[in-house]
Amino acid sequence: MKPVSIFFVLLVLVIANANAATCADVVATTLPTNSEVVNLFQCNPEQADAKPVCFVVAKVAEGQYLYQTVEDSVVINSATTKTVQIVGLHAKYSTSVGDSKITSTFWPNASLLIMDSFARKSFFSGYQLQKSISYTCK
Repeated sequence: MKPVSIFFVLLVLVIANANAATCADVVATTLPTNSEVVNLFQCNPEQADAKPVCFVVAKVAEGQYLYQTVEDSVVINSATTKTVQIVGLHAKYSTSVGDSKITSTFWPNASLLIMDSFARKSFFSGYQLQKSISYTCK
């Protein structure tokens, strides 16, 4: 390999790392103003074909919290204190759009996030699991 091509490859890698947004940068664009980040996790997929996501819990008012799962600066699903289900040691919430539903389940003690994608074939049928992706979070 020529020295010029090695330099070019290294330059591309450095620029890619410099342009990579952190979860703090990403959620700064998705959270409401005057909200306070309580917990923020970078979650990496265990499957090779999935993208990393950010999981955030933010305080939006006294006693009110917002839960978000964000991928590429896009909120995949979110919930508020009123709609999130805190069961035992995990938080679970879903967002439905049309015939699709995405459910996020987060276990903070295990640093594990599972995102399930569902679809329904007809109005009267229930949702059927299409894809489940597990993430390890830091």
